[in-house]
Amino acid sequence: MLDGKVTIVTGGSRGIGRACVLSAVGHGSRVVFCSRTDGTDSRDVEAAAGMQGGPGAAIGIAADVTDEASVGALFDLARERYGAVHCVVNNAAVSREQLLVSTATADWDVVMNVNLTGCFLVARAALRCFLEQGTGGRIVAIGTLSQNGVVGNASYAVSKGGLAGLTRHIARRYARFGVGSSMVVPGYVETPMSAAMSDDQKRALIDGCPLRRAGSPAEIASVVTFLLAASTIVANGRAIFATGGLTEVPP
Repeated sequence: MLDGKVTIVTGGSRGIGRACVLSAVGHGSRVVFCSRTDGTDSRDVEAAAGMQGGPGAAIGIAADVTDEASVGALFDLARERYGAVHCVVNNAAVSREQLLVSTATADWDVVMNVNLTGCFLVARAALRCFLEQGTGGRIVAIGTLSQNGVVGNASYAVSKGGLAGLTRHIARRYARFGVGSSMVVPGYVETPMSAAMSDDQKRALIDGCPLRRAGSPAEIASVVTFLLAASTIVANGRAIFATGGLTEVPP
């Protein structure tokens, strides 16, 4: 499905990002992924850096998506190692569970810098590669049902709403150059980020889902992989809901 394609995945050492790395490798892509530099993620990167499967392969590095030079180094590595970049998964994100009135400015800035500015820097670097190569490309962002508004996580919801706007802008402006831009919106998925939720919050999400269960990172990754391999016209500028029928986050 992705044979011969080079894919960059941000936040690729765990959760949905790691599942996207594994899925892309399994479908023949050569993947360069990054994670933050804390100890747990660094060990995960080292473990995943040796993954090989058929024509696919993966290498991982520590990179900060909020730093322009670090993002540039990520793309430079992919092009130096594999010659081009064809696909990007904008997955790196953080969350700070707080009501708006109690959100510290520093926490707001952290979430916006990673979830929105970081995605902008990665998308801009991707577009520059695609245009220079003349190959077109695919950018898939990871959204959230929370972007429609959720109690207790204002900064995360706003950042992902902004990412939805960025996704649509890229689709409208750059489709003429063969660039496809779309978003996958997961429902409740069991990841290290969602592990911080209370048992009551998790139960409410499962009860609100017709499947009556949480999704898995691999299920979300399968949708991402499909969009990376699809024609530009498929879902361009659209949000694909991979929620199991869950339509909103309970208050």
